[in-house]
Amino acid sequence: MGEEIRLLSSKGLETHSSFCLPEDIFRNRLTWLCSEIRNSGFWIWSLSWLPLAVWWGMASTWFYPLLTSVVLILALIAILPVVQIQYSKYTLSNQLTQLSKEIIKSAPGAYSADWDAVAIHFNSYLYENKAWKTAHFFFNGTDCQEAFRKTILEPAVLRRQNQDPRFSSIEILVPYTEDAVQVYFTKVNAQWRLIHGKKECKLTMLENVKLPKETYRCKLAWSCQRIMISFSPLDFLPNLSDFFICANLSPACLVSYWLIDIFFRMIDDFQNIRPKSMKVDDKMQYLSDIINEQGASPEKWDTIARKTNTRLFEKRVWKNEEFFFDGTDCQAFFERNFSSLLFSKKSASPRSLNVELWKYIQEAQLSSNYEPLP
Repeated sequence: MGEEIRLLSSKGLETHSSFCLPEDIFRNRLTWLCSEIRNSGFWIWSLSWLPLAVWWGMASTWFYPLLTSVVLILALIAILPVVQIQYSKYTLSNQLTQLSKEIIKSAPGAYSADWDAVAIHFNSYLYENKAWKTAHFFFNGTDCQEAFRKTILEPAVLRRQNQDPRFSSIEILVPYTEDAVQVYFTKVNAQWRLIHGKKECKLTMLENVKLPKETYRCKLAWSCQRIMISFSPLDFLPNLSDFFICANLSPACLVSYWLIDIFFRMIDDFQNIRPKSMKVDDKMQYLSDIINEQGASPEKWDTIARKTNTRLFEKRVWKNEEFFFDGTDCQAFFERNFSSLLFSKKSASPRSLNVELWKYIQEAQLSSNYEPLP
């Protein structure tokens, strides 16, 4: 690494201790996002359209212009968060070198708590250098970790996988990324040895823990309940404009289209919310359980499901002990979110490729005599 790494200005070194994460300041992500939008300046431009929309609706006695005005207002409200998120991605893409420097300095690993210091330093750097209008760029260390995994780690590993000269551009344009990836892998490997080498503690009353298959009449009832709990009404807001713009369709067709769209969104969200809720260390523990069980029988997968359900509930990752329905669901989860993405040659957004866990996934496959489900 040779060259001395500049993390903060001299002023920043004196004052960065006064910075803290937005997670410790705001009530939740929504209030944080609203605050960021308010400080971005784009909302002022958007609100300037409102008088025009109201005037247009009042200037005519027709119902359609008024309805269009309402739709315009709702569309602006829905677009603001999207614009804010896209702008933050653009800002991050221009600051990958600095993020890499912070990672090299702090050497974070799988645990999200390791990334809190990186997030604080990076937030304060952007604010002090006027690259961001607030010192709240990353909400918490987990967001910082996921940003690194998506923007630096995955491209670096995929570049090695593809062995394609065109993928070398990121290394030339963004220095320090390879060093940051190496530092991260070294720390993750050390943490894996601790997790996997630690003698497994018997989970309290594991034999009395019931799987959802033992309490629900069928998997459909369990799935419907989980979908309804995980679904947020805000998920359909970006599609409101499409819903009203198609005004030439009959109301019945519009309502049908809207309901079907929401239903499929709910299913897709449910498929993605479970892997997203698991942090890297949770995934490492899950893979360690699979390796330790040494078998592919349904009883083994049921045991893994019970362990994971109990552990994620105790860590407050999941609201109850129903993360997996049964062993078959646990095995299908392993196949969909781990095995099927092993050694991928392209990103699988929004799912993470878990590139730092590939060799442990291979070990889990061998241990469980892995065969794809029919």
